[in-house]
Amino acid sequence: MDIDFKTTEEKYYADYMELVREFEPHVVNAEGGKELLLSLDEDGEQLTVIISCDYLPEKYYKITRKIDISRSNLAKIAQIKRISKVALYDVLKKMTGISLPYGSLTGIRPTKLFHDMKESGVDAEKVFTEDLRVSGEKTSLISQIVENQSSVYLKKDGVADVFVNIPICPTRCVYCSFISAEMSKVRRFVPKYCELLREELADCKKLIEETGYKIRSVYVGGGTPTCIPDDEFKSILSLCDFGQSEFTVEAGRPDTITENKLKIMDETGVTRISINPQSFNRATLDAIGRRHTVEDIYNAYRMARKYSFDINTDLIAMLPGEGFDEFRHSVDEAIRLAPENITVHTLALKKGSVLKVGGYDNTSDGLAAKMVDYAREAVSEAGYTPYYMYRQKYVSGNLENVGYAKPGKFCIYNVDIMEETTTIIANGAGGISKKLDVSLNLLERCANPKGLDVYLARGSEVPAKKRMFFTGKQDVRPQFAD
Repeated sequence: MDIDFKTTEEKYYADYMELVREFEPHVVNAEGGKELLLSLDEDGEQLTVIISCDYLPEKYYKITRKIDISRSNLAKIAQIKRISKVALYDVLKKMTGISLPYGSLTGIRPTKLFHDMKESGVDAEKVFTEDLRVSGEKTSLISQIVENQSSVYLKKDGVADVFVNIPICPTRCVYCSFISAEMSKVRRFVPKYCELLREELADCKKLIEETGYKIRSVYVGGGTPTCIPDDEFKSILSLCDFGQSEFTVEAGRPDTITENKLKIMDETGVTRISINPQSFNRATLDAIGRRHTVEDIYNAYRMARKYSFDINTDLIAMLPGEGFDEFRHSVDEAIRLAPENITVHTLALKKGSVLKVGGYDNTSDGLAAKMVDYAREAVSEAGYTPYYMYRQKYVSGNLENVGYAKPGKFCIYNVDIMEETTTIIANGAGGISKKLDVSLNLLERCANPKGLDVYLARGSEVPAKKRMFFTGKQDVRPQFAD
């Protein structure tokens, strides 16, 4: 049932609705009225949040909190949103009797917020549990991840990662909302795309020399980069030597991993690859739009283990048709294959995905939590430790995605991108470069053309735009339609 939420603060409406939607499946007995109205009143250093609600016996909720008006406008806005979201959370909790594992938090980077609080001298654990209403279990998980990251966490000017996007896949998964195109539909455009990407990468190397950035990690993602022809694949990887210590290729689909692709990656200095089953159940693979078999997963591992690559493996909880037993089987099989990294995702209904459009219901009634709890216990017993986390909208059980790794095998790029601690120089369609200024705590963005078709039409303009963005020679303004 929908909650008829309104607010006098339209600028915060989207933030509030992210929280409201998490409670909507739990609203019952709302015949007495469905309206919920939130308003704010600022008076100097005092912020008053007033919520009228027909669901509650008292029909009315009000709190007053102090805000620090000496801080920047952005910081002040963040305070106001945080205080008012906590008030809204408290009302929604009273309405439904439901507590969310992440309390009032709706952002995708809870660990980044935790880091920021610690760096400011704040007792982050106390704020998370007492002020933001995050459960003790999730606060402990976040704290553990932040502590584990200390061996690779680096927030420093002059350091960057390079991202290379090849947004093409063999087929489209039903949960996917990325810009990735199916190979069968864009095969004739692949040579032109690779040509433009090579030009951008050649200019990227010049840009790095000009700016003096020290490159920590290179990540070639998509999509499924390994689905393009061998000669094109090799030509792109050959241009990705920027002096990095970590070089990851998202091989992803097991059926695209061949002996020759592995040889090319080995020869071009790749240190880490992904083999992403998502599930070890054939019926599930068919249901989500994957054409590979379970045996293809095992074959890909057997071939990859002839080389020295670290391997990342992804699983997804709450896939269509899967219950606890099916998911447990996938977790157990992943552990048996012993990749260096296992990331456990919780299914999110992303806008534009086949599942979302088709009205799939990923409400879990506790099943999602049972799945991720089992995964955490099983991988921990197998020697893995959590080291990065991110959350998404419309995720089952209001949960999270967590990456686990063996000691000393953390993926640097995963930590950098999630904690937003380094500059990112992005290449290819849909790539978003990010320029970090640590002293100002400022992260600026510059987007490449989003769609493959737009990149093919205007990709030759990208290097010049990106150079302007990074060298500061002129103000960068959006030039491409999303």
